[in-house]
Amino acid sequence: MGHAPGLHRLEARVPRERRLTKRRILKDIARLRFGEGHDCTLPAALAAASGAEYDWLLGCSGEAFRTGIDEETWDPLAAAPRGERTAAEMARAAGIRLDPVAPPYDEEMRALVTDRIAESVDAHLPPLVRGLGGPPEYGLLIGYDLDGPAFFARTFFDKSEDARRVGWEAFADAERGGITFLDRVTAPDRAASVREGIAAALAAGDESDQALESWAAALRDDARWTDPKHAGTAAFADHAMRTILVDKRRAAARFLRSARGIFPSAPGGDLLRAAESYGYAADAATKGGVGEFNGGVAMRFIDVGHRRAWAKNLDAVRNHDREGREALGAARAGMR
Repeated sequence: MGHAPGLHRLEARVPRERRLTKRRILKDIARLRFGEGHDCTLPAALAAASGAEYDWLLGCSGEAFRTGIDEETWDPLAAAPRGERTAAEMARAAGIRLDPVAPPYDEEMRALVTDRIAESVDAHLPPLVRGLGGPPEYGLLIGYDLDGPAFFARTFFDKSEDARRVGWEAFADAERGGITFLDRVTAPDRAASVREGIAAALAAGDESDQALESWAAALRDDARWTDPKHAGTAAFADHAMRTILVDKRRAAARFLRSARGIFPSAPGGDLLRAAESYGYAADAATKGGVGEFNGGVAMRFIDVGHRRAWAKNLDAVRNHDREGREALGAARAGMR
């Protein structure tokens, strides 16, 4: 009974005729990687699938301007954009409708899902998939082999340039193999999408400011760092959150610069001023250190001076973010 809604959707749209193409892999979708400026897996995967711009998806959803933190566990997943609402906002900006069909799949569902994956790949609109590489991050199903059947995926955790080959065992539940199919729809007016992104950024301003304040306070709380095991785990989480913060703010600056030409000179100037502020925020966060996480990164976090210097950098990020929101507010007031 739990499969009924997804089953009915698939039955309604998937042609049942025999496929002539038994195997296909989309070779033009490159390996997904962290540390290359597309570190938020949801917009990165959606952009690769749809052809939309990564910065556009982060900006129009407001996620480029938002900071999240899990104050209890410092789980770095809290820093990355995720959730049904966020995914729907990004998809709308890309001119995409999302159609999630969560596992597990019984025999009847497997036949329908196989056909739908093949249909999507043939249409060069590969479906999103979560959790194939371990954590519930997003990737793409970019190919199929009907003789297996087997499927080919791109995730951020692939160890080689070759696509990851998986079978039905990879599709366990919504967070470990959950599939979301994509359908093209009419994208909203670009100016309207920018306004929505700015409104979301302003609405999340206080929450983001509090998250940055909490982050800096934790770095200054020396008691949190006395246990070397905890310190190492927290250092990894901090490094991941910092990488995402830098990526988001750089995307925010690029998004606003590209949106400037959509509007008249007055709000356009405010957008440019906001872009500069978010660029400065990214620069301030970069001073804490970015790049591959290794033992040296963890060891630096045992040093009180290093943690406090990074906390000071986060204070600077907060100030630049506030200036950016002030400029966004002025720009929004001047838009029609």
